[in-house]
This record gives sequence, C-alpha cells and structure tokens, in this order.
Amino acid sequence: MQARGESEALALQLLVAQRARQRDLQRDVAFKAGTLLADLGSQARAADLDLLVTLLDLAAAEAERERGRWGDAAD
Repeated sequence: MQARGESEALALQLLVAQRARQRDLQRDVAFKAGTLLADLGSQARAADLDLLVTLLDLAAAEAERERGRWGDAAD
C-alpha cells in the first residue's frame, strides 16, 4: 500500500513539474510574441515615416516644377 502511495505521489510531482514547465513555456512564448509585435510596430512606424518622407520629396519636386512653370509664364 505504501508503494502505491509513493508512486501516486511521484506521479503527482511529475504532473506538477510538467504543468510548471508548460506555464513557463507559455509565458516565454507570450513574451516573445509581445516583443515581436512591438518590433513589427516599430518597423511599421519606420516604414510609414519612410513613405511620408518619399511623399514629401515628391510634393517638393512637384512644387518646384510648378514654380518653374509659373516663373516661365511670368517671364
């Protein structure tokens, strides 16, 4: 009877240890996912800023062309 109790206790300890490892793994995965999302957000903001700079460059070039056309028309 004592052997059965000891084996049940050992099985319970193994189960508790397994659950603890699963929780640790879930916590690690959640942390990594959060970090990845933050990195993707930073990359998306950087891409948005790059696009904004490109659009501003295009607008400035267009304004320069318009200024040239109006300057030519005034001459």
